[in-house]
Amino acid sequence: MIFLGIFIARTDFDEIHDAFSSADYALALAAVPLYFIGFWIRTIRWRLLLSPVRRVSTLRLYPVVLIGLMTNNVAPLRVGELVRAYLVGERESLSKSTALGTIAVDRTFDGLTLVMMLGIVAALSGSNGGVKGVGIFTAVSFLCASLVLVSLALSPQRARPILSRLVNLFPAPLAEKIESLIDSFSSGLQAIRSPRTLAIAAVASVSSWLVEGSMYYIVGQAFDLDVGFEVYLLVLAGANLALSIFASPGGIGPFEATTQAVLLSFSVPVGQAFAYAVDAHLLQHLPLPPGARDRGVGAGTLRIGQQPGPHRREKELGSGAARPAGRVGQDQVPRARHQGPR
Repeated sequence: MIFLGIFIARTDFDEIHDAFSSADYALALAAVPLYFIGFWIRTIRWRLLLSPVRRVSTLRLYPVVLIGLMTNNVAPLRVGELVRAYLVGERESLSKSTALGTIAVDRTFDGLTLVMMLGIVAALSGSNGGVKGVGIFTAVSFLCASLVLVSLALSPQRARPILSRLVNLFPAPLAEKIESLIDSFSSGLQAIRSPRTLAIAAVASVSSWLVEGSMYYIVGQAFDLDVGFEVYLLVLAGANLALSIFASPGGIGPFEATTQAVLLSFSVPVGQAFAYAVDAHLLQHLPLPPGARDRGVGAGTLRIGQQPGPHRREKELGSGAARPAGRVGQDQVPRARHQGPR
């Protein structure tokens, strides 16, 4: 509400009317497919991160990613990431905490890419001190979280004792459950120990955000904004990093306020900045593509029972023997320390 108040307080309603009246909405709508292409590329990256644990096709993961996107559009605190972990765990007979570990790495790639984009563009574009201040704040927040995650992945022998000391502060039964979750979570970080996978994932990250930046640029052309492509990258990075910290339902408020602030710093008229921010955000909440709905994304549900993964089929057709405890493919989060994936 605070961000929304700041956003509205900066408006000139006569300018807003003129900006909306003169916009080319056909051009703005033509940019929407780029948004979903960007998510397809990010799904390829998630497939790579999942590959050490379970091989799943991009086509099967894409509906799960879009359901997570839909959830984030209506719920606060990035709940969509938890939904992704649950759905892929159910659909592919995979530990939910392991899936959540891969999603955490996935989101870290996004954060680092946006931080890099924000730093480079802000340094080269001559933006004002306010925009740079937002960039520094978000960059420090993401870099700290990323350092913890990468340390756990690349140096588990060093990171684990520190985590164990923190876990031991909890009562013994709760500490055992937390350690089991950490075991499963760590298994989701295996992919970034491979330099090849790390490089491919980094390229996919940059590519996906450049594609989405192209959507921002085309929408800007629809509203006749007289700024360069680098400004749209700054809008993209600043708005999405703000959403990651101030996770309001649907991102309403932080997205508009940050987008408007960036555009105003480049002398875009208030009315045009307002109209652009509203339209660019609205386009990201449009219904999902028909192809995605046909594959199980529609009324917020995934037809898990109708599309069982190959690992679930094996489980159903087998002789009924129980899985060995601690196997990475287990369906439920482990309950005891020795049950976590090795």
